[in-house]
This record gives sequence, C-alpha cells and structure tokens, in this order.
Amino acid sequence: MVENVRTMEIEDQPRQMGDVQENAMYCNRKHVQKRPLGITLLGIFMLAGGMFCICAGLSESPAGILGIAVSGMPAAVIHFLHAGVSLYIFAGFLKLRRNAWTVYMIFFAFGITNNLITMMSSISVNQLATVMLMCLFGYYVHGKKEIFVN
Repeated sequence: MVENVRTMEIEDQPRQMGDVQENAMYCNRKHVQKRPLGITLLGIFMLAGGMFCICAGLSESPAGILGIAVSGMPAAVIHFLHAGVSLYIFAGFLKLRRNAWTVYMIFFAFGITNNLITMMSSISVNQLATVMLMCLFGYYVHGKKEIFVN
C-alpha cells in the first residue's frame, strides 16, 4: 500500500541548483561598492598622464625632478618610471585596490614636493595652480580610502 507523501517546503531555502547559484551570486554582490565617478575620472587622468610620459620618454625631452633638469637617457628613464607608476595607479583605481591608493598618496606627496621645490628654485608662481589642483585631488582620494580594498 502506497501512502501519499507530503513534502514541506522551507521558506528561504533554494529548491534547485540554479537557485543556489543565483543566491550565491546575489550574496557576493551585496558587499561590492560602486566606484565613484571621481575615482574613475582620476584613473583616466592617470592613464592620459602615463601616455604623455611614454611620448615624452620616446621623444627624449628633458625631465625635471626636485628642481634639477636632466636630459638624455636619465630623462627617458624618469619619464618611463612616471608612466609605469601612472598606469599602475590607473589599473588600481579601476579595481579599487588598496595598494593603488597607497601608491597614489606617495606619488601625490612626491609631486607636491617636486612642484614646490621647482616654484622656490625658479622664484615663480607658475606651478601654484598645479599644486592647488593636486591638493584637491589628494584630499578627495584620501577621503575615499574606505572604498579601496585588496
């Protein structure tokens, strides 16, 4: 004799394997933060800066570092290093990597120092707008520290 078997469904429990995968994907997405537009734009600026540095390195244009102007092979090396750091920051900003945030802050501090030394050595305020803009960007990125994860 065969009896009717009643099945009881438990709420919030997936019934099929597809439901398990969808629930797992939903759970993973809950904690992902959206990248702010400002970080995306700064990343794009870093990409553009990296491309300009590659062009400057290939054209063997002089480079200035800490108030000293260099030319030739040392200038090309400086331009290519600058381009490499800029491209690393670009990729890290798109992926919201904590290491990119740290590298950006170091890069920011070095850039401010470099521009201030250049201003003092040339007794000119031509770099003042650049320094102020860099400070604004640095302040913005520093305020977004919590969105950068590894």
